[in-house]
Amino acid sequence: MTGLFVTGTDTGVGKTFVTAALLKELRRRGVKAAAFKPIACGEGGREDARIYGRIMNDEVTLDVINPVYLRHPLAPSVAARLERHAIDLAKVFAKYKLLAGRYSPVLVEGAGGFLVPIRLGYFVADLARDLKLPLLIVARAGLGTINHTLLTVRQARAMGLTIAGIVLNNPSGSRGLAEKTNAQEIPRLAGVPVLGGGARGICRKLFSDAGVF
Repeated sequence: MTGLFVTGTDTGVGKTFVTAALLKELRRRGVKAAAFKPIACGEGGREDARIYGRIMNDEVTLDVINPVYLRHPLAPSVAARLERHAIDLAKVFAKYKLLAGRYSPVLVEGAGGFLVPIRLGYFVADLARDLKLPLLIVARAGLGTINHTLLTVRQARAMGLTIAGIVLNNPSGSRGLAEKTNAQEIPRLAGVPVLGGGARGICRKLFSDAGVF
């Protein structure tokens, strides 16, 4: 697998946390991996890209890791309109091509959820499709996640995209009935594996072709 598009069922589900953990594990094992955050929104939005840069030992500039930055913490299309800023998709694809020419795999973190609008008629899902990358869906572990996850899976399949797996992120550490049953119900209902075992286990399942697991 030469790359992966990390998307979420919503904003704030832990895409950056998961992406950074996978990048760190791959790097620790000597894999020349990179992370790419094509679009960041909000005053603290670029910190995610800085985290990736530090894990990559600052081998590339922040503008390569994150080519489009918008100040407002809104959907990219809305933030761009308020800021009178046209989102340059050609720039996004050029920076991705640069990274993909030097690193493998490249972990791409989407903005918000799968159908967050980037431009009128163009969504995060379209970016994943155009980059031709399989999806890793990050979802909350708790109550409500079945609906959000199945909707994301259904949309991805309708677009003909490959889904590599689902990660249920549980930063609170809650072990309630919803968390316990969701991990069993989601793969049964979605037909997509829920990947566990921490960053090491997920990397082993996704990147065994890298020859280091």
